[in-house]
Amino acid sequence: MIIDAHTHIHLDPGVNGQEIKDLLAAMDDAGIDKAAVFAAPINGLTTERVLAETEPYRDRLFVVGSVSPLMYAFRRTPDTVEEWLASGRVRALKFYTGYEHFYPADERLRPYLELLVKHGRPAIFHMGDLYDKIRGARLKYSHPLHVDDLAADMPDLKIIIAHVGYPWVIDAAEVCYKNKNVYADCSGFVYGAFDLRSQERFRKVWREFDEITESSGKMLFGSDWPISDMRGYVELIAQLAGSQREPVFSGNAENLFGL
Repeated sequence: MIIDAHTHIHLDPGVNGQEIKDLLAAMDDAGIDKAAVFAAPINGLTTERVLAETEPYRDRLFVVGSVSPLMYAFRRTPDTVEEWLASGRVRALKFYTGYEHFYPADERLRPYLELLVKHGRPAIFHMGDLYDKIRGARLKYSHPLHVDDLAADMPDLKIIIAHVGYPWVIDAAEVCYKNKNVYADCSGFVYGAFDLRSQERFRKVWREFDEITESSGKMLFGSDWPISDMRGYVELIAQLAGSQREPVFSGNAENLFGL
């Protein structure tokens, strides 16, 4: 079983591989059984739209919703989020810290985080590098050390640091090591396919994370498709995961998302 814990769809005709059919084709090519599909304020794709797009494929796709305290189009009441989570169709919420100007422990997020605890679902935070074409993005909000404040305040909340907090991998690893409720995904390290140079850089990232967490199985497989090539990601992680292959490729995702 392989679960991709981090994918997107882009309905803008100018983006290659933007539709559900393209996602499913990429999954088939890479041998991926299930995938999380993210709603995202940064590409204007609401949770409701992702739910509608993925509805015919519930056997393979599940939804990571998104709410924002700042963007009007992504503001939702706690009652709405409660309905999403209770339905079982929305398996997590992602918050785009860095692209939006708030920290993980921001009090405005607390009602949604408490609902995630109630339903046993994870909060996912964008962490690390930011796409330079998104105007106004601020790195200070996306440093993974800020996750520690939230993890300490809410030890029953499952938390995932997206993109292994790169380039602050050691900091992200320490937050995962210290807090039993914090994990990381390895998504979005390259645009397109891995070449030899990016493979070596990623191997170094994997070793750094593994050394700090003492191979404790805190990583989830994620590609960030369509930004990154799924098949190449699977092949490289299969080489690196070693004895942690099962939790990385499926076990952690099954546990965190309640699959």
